[in-house]
Amino acid sequence: MEKWMQKKSHAILASMVAMVLWGSAIPMIKRTYEILNLVPGDTGAKIFIAGIRFFLAGVLGFFYYRLSKGEKEEKTKWGFILGLALVQTSLQYIFYYIGLSNTQGVKGAIIQSSNAFILVVLSILFIADEEISRKKVLALVVGSLGIFISNYSGNQDFSFRLEGEGFVLLATIFNAMASVLVRKYGRRQDPLFLSSVQFLLGALPLIFLGLKTQTHPLVWNPLAILLICYGAFISATAYGLWTFVLKYHSSSEFSIYKLFIPIFGSLLSVVFLREVLTYRLVLGLALVLLGSLILNKA
Repeated sequence: MEKWMQKKSHAILASMVAMVLWGSAIPMIKRTYEILNLVPGDTGAKIFIAGIRFFLAGVLGFFYYRLSKGEKEEKTKWGFILGLALVQTSLQYIFYYIGLSNTQGVKGAIIQSSNAFILVVLSILFIADEEISRKKVLALVVGSLGIFISNYSGNQDFSFRLEGEGFVLLATIFNAMASVLVRKYGRRQDPLFLSSVQFLLGALPLIFLGLKTQTHPLVWNPLAILLICYGAFISATAYGLWTFVLKYHSSSEFSIYKLFIPIFGSLLSVVFLREVLTYRLVLGLALVLLGSLILNKA
C-alpha cells in the first residue's frame, strides 16, 4: 500500500475516493437525524450520535490496520495522537454535527470547501517545506469568492448563523489543523494505526458529553443503525486514505482535492435530500472548482 501510494497518480485517485465518501457524509448525517426522530434542539443527542459513529470508525480502522499487517515505524507518539484526537474528532465533530443540523446540506458542503484554502495557509505557516506562490494566492481569492457568493442571500443580507454555517466553518478549520498536524508530526506513524486510535480516543468525550446532555430519547431502528455504520465506514476509509496521501505528498498541493467535497456533497444532497441548487450555489461551486483548476495547473 505504501509503495503504491507514493506514486502521485495513485495518490490522486485515493484522494478522489476519499472526497466522494466525505461528500456522501452530509446527506447521511441529515437522514440519520430524520430516521432517529432527533429533536432539532437536542444538542446532546447530535454529539452522542457522532461519538458512536467515530467509535465504530476506530474499530473498523483497527480491522484495516490488522488486515494490512502494518507496523508502527517508530515509538508511538501518544501526545501527538491525543492532540490529534481532540482536534480532528472531538472538537471538529461537536461543531460539525450541530452546525450541519442548522443549515442546508448544499450550503454546508460549499462552506466545507474553504478547507482547501485554510489548509494552504496553515501549511505555509507551520510546515517548513510548503511555499506560497502567486498561483496559490489567486486560487485562494477565486475560491473564497465562491464561498462568499454561496452564502449571499437574495434579500441583500448574509445568510450566516453562528450555530449553523458558523459551526460548520469552525469544524472545517479544525479539520485543516488536523491535516497540518498529520503532515508535520505523523509521517513516521502507520496511517491506519494513527487514524483508528485517534478515532477511538476522540469518540469517548463525544459519547460521554452526549449522554450527559441528551434531553430526548432516540428512535433506534435497523435503517438508523445501517446509516451510522455507513458513517463509520466513510470515516475509517476516507481518513485512512487521506492520512496515507499526506504521509507522502504535499498538504498544500493535495488540499486542492478537498474542493471536490462540496461538488459531491451538493449533488448527493440534491439527490437524497431533495434540496434545490440555486443559481448562487451553482456559481459558488463553479468558482470553487475554478480555484482548484488554477492551483493544480502545471
